[in-house]
Amino acid sequence: MFDNYAAKPPVVRAALDEAPKIGESLCEACVGHFAQVRAALAATGVEYTLVPTLVRGLDYYSRTTWEFVGPMENENATLSGGGRYDYLVEEIGGPPTPGVGFGAGVERLLIALEDEGVTADAPKLEIFLALEPDGPRPLALAWLKNLRDRGIAADTDFAGRSLKGQLTQAGRSGADTIVIVGPDAATIRRRGAADEPVAHAEVLGRISK
Repeated sequence: MFDNYAAKPPVVRAALDEAPKIGESLCEACVGHFAQVRAALAATGVEYTLVPTLVRGLDYYSRTTWEFVGPMENENATLSGGGRYDYLVEEIGGPPTPGVGFGAGVERLLIALEDEGVTADAPKLEIFLALEPDGPRPLALAWLKNLRDRGIAADTDFAGRSLKGQLTQAGRSGADTIVIVGPDAATIRRRGAADEPVAHAEVLGRISK
């Protein structure tokens, strides 16, 4: 992956600055999809910069492409990069299959983890957030970030599973608490206890006890 803009001579960069940007020519479906991506990033507190000149070296990417950049200001700053390729399987003769992938520099990641004092040991999962079909995903992602920021091992579904599939995933994860997030309220399900309906505003206070 590379930002082709940075490699251009100044006169070319000046011309590109005046040229139409790719984000100005998105179809309606892509505009909606990108809005969901940005809403999820905002909900989880992920800072990002839109770079319309970011270029991927593979032609089959579609919609969102990205790179993760570490705090080091050198040639090793980019830790990982990837994107969506929703049409690749279909183009080579398979059924329509959405896809996403990335590449990462293992050594760079290890150095970044060491610099941040982070280990790769996964803690036992304490809380799993499952969404009903109309459950507010941005709110659930904000709760997920809040819990993780406080050192609570929490997770949610990122594969678009049905509620039944999410509950199966939660059971396999070994989480002691499952929060089922509905459109107007939530249900807290703890091992060995009756389900507890709660308002959205009360969820974090109840599950953090």
